[in-house]
Amino acid sequence: MTPIIIACPACGRELKIRDRNLLGRKGKCPKCGHAFLMEEPAEVELELAENSLPAEGTGARWVAPNKPQPVAPAPVAAPFTVSATPPILSPELIAAPLPVVRRRSSKGQWVKWVVAAVVLCGVAGVGAFAWNNRPPESHRANAGPDRKDNNHTEHSAIVGGTTHAESLTASPTKGTPIPLEMLPSGAQILMHIRPAELWQAESQGEEFRYCLGPLGEFLDQQIKTVCKKPPQEIESALFAWIANTRGTPPSMAVVVRLKDEAKKSELLDMFGGERVETYGRPVYVNNDQAALILDLKTYAIGPAKFAQDMVESIGGHAAFSSGVEEIMAKTDRDRHFTIIFEPTAVLLDEEFLAPTAARPLLRECMDWFGDDAEAVAWSFQLEQNRFFSDLVVRNKTTVRPMALEERMLEKVGQIPKDLWRLVQQMKPTEVGKRKVIGRLPAMTKAFAMSTVGSTGSRHVELITPLPERAAPNLALGALLAWDEGTRTKFSSKPTGSGSDEPKSSVPVAERLKKKIDIDFRRTPLQDAVAYIADETKVKIDIDGDALKLAGYTKNMTQEFKMDQATGLATFEKIFTVKGQEKLCLVIDEKNNQAIVMTHQAAEAKGLKPYSFKP
Repeated sequence: MTPIIIACPACGRELKIRDRNLLGRKGKCPKCGHAFLMEEPAEVELELAENSLPAEGTGARWVAPNKPQPVAPAPVAAPFTVSATPPILSPELIAAPLPVVRRRSSKGQWVKWVVAAVVLCGVAGVGAFAWNNRPPESHRANAGPDRKDNNHTEHSAIVGGTTHAESLTASPTKGTPIPLEMLPSGAQILMHIRPAELWQAESQGEEFRYCLGPLGEFLDQQIKTVCKKPPQEIESALFAWIANTRGTPPSMAVVVRLKDEAKKSELLDMFGGERVETYGRPVYVNNDQAALILDLKTYAIGPAKFAQDMVESIGGHAAFSSGVEEIMAKTDRDRHFTIIFEPTAVLLDEEFLAPTAARPLLRECMDWFGDDAEAVAWSFQLEQNRFFSDLVVRNKTTVRPMALEERMLEKVGQIPKDLWRLVQQMKPTEVGKRKVIGRLPAMTKAFAMSTVGSTGSRHVELITPLPERAAPNLALGALLAWDEGTRTKFSSKPTGSGSDEPKSSVPVAERLKKKIDIDFRRTPLQDAVAYIADETKVKIDIDGDALKLAGYTKNMTQEFKMDQATGLATFEKIFTVKGQEKLCLVIDEKNNQAIVMTHQAAEAKGLKPYSFKP
């Protein structure tokens, strides 16, 4: 990345700024010690495509904080027409004020907790959808900012003896890891929240909740119902989902810590039920629910069948998977919101964790992490002057942390362009929604530009510090975009690939003989197939069911390079990779397509795999 040269106003010394995220912040000259506001030395204008209607944020300039550029109102019901590539925008754009949005009552659509967590993830949810609808690899060669120096970037401007990067990425909280005591064994999905701080009147948390619309109201109601106390009285609540027999919904337990001590009589009246002494500690059983009181500020509620587990975990914790236990050690109980999960566990219970309409988004969120993630913890903190996002991914033993970090940073950097393409196809009829949705790609660009990665012995961490306006803006933008996306018929397909052009007179096998250049670097199989399909103009599908039966996935990575090789030769190379020998290519000339499947599936369907022998 080309450094920005800024002259010190006092001594004139030129300072090199390698990260545009630092613009608009105070710096200190290392020579004379003069503190000053670092600003872009020259205005950078961003051009739009001719006769295009800009989505909000596309005509921005580099400006100092708290000086957002005014944007022109968009005509009602006019379609999005935006330039092919999203602009590179300063993080200040993400902090621009949003229109006031009325709160609407929930119509019963937000009925599952994990959907709440997914939408709270905002950028991750919408970004996952964009990632799985992205164009072929060849069209994304230069996507996103250069991330090669994320762990070793040097900045000449210094504040208080530390670099800006260090001060921006420093944790805003210093709490201990989230405790797992009083929970049943086996939880693979957990959510920790600090309601009293998020529900404080006239706080960043209150505005953030309002921007979640009906989801914010749903969370309020569910906390009251499950925890039996209003959010304003709860210091923290840890919800845990425990898997049951396959095909049955998971059970939920919660550990609640109050701000102030409650009277013992008040707690007993609140729980009701019968006092049972057989567990080694008093447990209050009410039908199929059990309540356990640790002290006058702390209690747990869960299924009665787990009462013994809850008692035995006091002072320590019950047995959890190594993935959950290890990643919990990376958490901070003082963060406003944290969600911990194993992607595999979420996929296994997706039918119970999300309504039918939300399951594709839930699957895409899990697929975004790929097959390399054993466990994930995502948290955020709403500060007075900063929004702090922290994503920690525990890698499986089969993948190196540095390789996983590189792939994740690439995905984060690609989100804005992919989302830009999807937003162009949306046609919101209300001016306010158009403004917010139109600015979402630019906001995610600022998010990607601000993300810094690091690795440990068994984890990858992505930290994203942004202006405090980012939290409500991203929450509202993601919510509205997802809502609008449910009414939009997108032209591109998330799985499978190929050309939608009319049938060609040239046979499929002949088109697959076109010579192309291949440079697959940890490229998922579905992306590799999409690239071959796009280059050869052949519709190529992947039989996902066949792959699953053989123990394969569409995310199997391909890593090889071939110059001027035919599409057929490329497939032959893929099928000879160790561990992928069961794959084959079936050419269906009648339907003008090719299909990637397994030899076993082809035989079962009476299809003949293509023979690569001369």
